[in-house]
Amino acid sequence: MAKSFKKTKNLVIDMSFEAGKIAVDLLRILKSKYDYRALSTITGFPISTLTRYITGKTAPKGAKAERLLKNLLSNINLTALIVNEVGDPDGDPNLSELLLNPDIIKVFGAHVINEFMGMKITSILPLDILSIPLATYLAAATSRPMHIVSPEPVTVDGDSIPIIFLENGHGQARAYWLVIKNCGKKESVLTISSQTPNPYFFNSLVETMREMGMELGGFFTVVAKEEDLKKMKIPPGVKRSYIILS
Repeated sequence: MAKSFKKTKNLVIDMSFEAGKIAVDLLRILKSKYDYRALSTITGFPISTLTRYITGKTAPKGAKAERLLKNLLSNINLTALIVNEVGDPDGDPNLSELLLNPDIIKVFGAHVINEFMGMKITSILPLDILSIPLATYLAAATSRPMHIVSPEPVTVDGDSIPIIFLENGHGQARAYWLVIKNCGKKESVLTISSQTPNPYFFNSLVETMREMGMELGGFFTVVAKEEDLKKMKIPPGVKRSYIILS
């Protein structure tokens, strides 16, 4: 099978192409929090090998890179990481502090790729401003095009499709625009958001995508509100993923 991080016709998310680079990024981030002995315990790799990876003397490749990345991800407590970065475990996290931090973006990005590995994803769609950096990282890491949602029409090479919805399910109508780029047939879109989107906007977005021949391939949000999730019409079989549920 062709490596899906390359520009190929393979539409399935796979770690095999850039697993080594992503794993080394995570190692360097975690090195600021753990010593080499702890990292060796977490990853199952010898200290000497980890030292060469972190200093750039050599790089993990192939199956070894995938194993390193999976071991790192399985041992990272993302909730604890968020609390460590922004504090106040009982309150709402400062999402701007998280999602504008390049190191945290890399950690979240690796987590999302792992969550949706093996699934058909052809493009990435951030649903709010704070999710754009993470979505951009994912699009670059997986060689997928990225669409955007804009509060006003945007003139670009592509289509600007109105998404009309009632903010609270009734009353005055609002509109956003779905700006799509290089949209192919049977497009399968992974949506990314910092927090649960307005359910009425989201449901209108999914319906508009369906009418255009696109489908929701996956849903990820950093913070999810259970009450809003219940109102969202996520199609059966579509994976939903989040880090914090409130």
